[in-house]
Amino acid sequence: MSGTTGAVNATRWFGLIVTIVTLAAVAWPLRRDPVLDDSFPLSTYPMFAARGPGAKLYLEYLVATGPDGARRHVPPRLITKAEVMQAIMTVKQAIGRGDAKGLCTRTAAKLARDRGFDRLDTLAVIAGNHAAVDYLVRHVHGPERTLVSCPIPRGSR
Repeated sequence: MSGTTGAVNATRWFGLIVTIVTLAAVAWPLRRDPVLDDSFPLSTYPMFAARGPGAKLYLEYLVATGPDGARRHVPPRLITKAEVMQAIMTVKQAIGRGDAKGLCTRTAAKLARDRGFDRLDTLAVIAGNHAAVDYLVRHVHGPERTLVSCPIPRGSR
């Protein structure tokens, strides 16, 4: 019987040691500096947690406008495919190879067939330099520069 008691005590001690080690491992990150100690295997993503001087966003995009000042960003599915990053790269590459006018014309033809753009008559390829939070959260535009514009053709449905 004493052998069984010894095995139970050993199991309890082993369980206690495993518990203490596990608790120490879980609590260990609490002693770290969230910015200076950012590393593998734990990342606190300090680029999102720390206040910066103001993130800037430079982006090239397509915007359709109308005679009444209406403005609508062109969704990715009308530029290339439904993926946002594919659309961003399509715009960037077209501008880079000097085909912004061609991109504008091709996309304008697609907009002409989309009822959501009926009241809009011009498409522009724009380069914008925005305060990221203002632009993405508050919809406040920074300086924009129209690289090229083209009419949205009508009567081609």
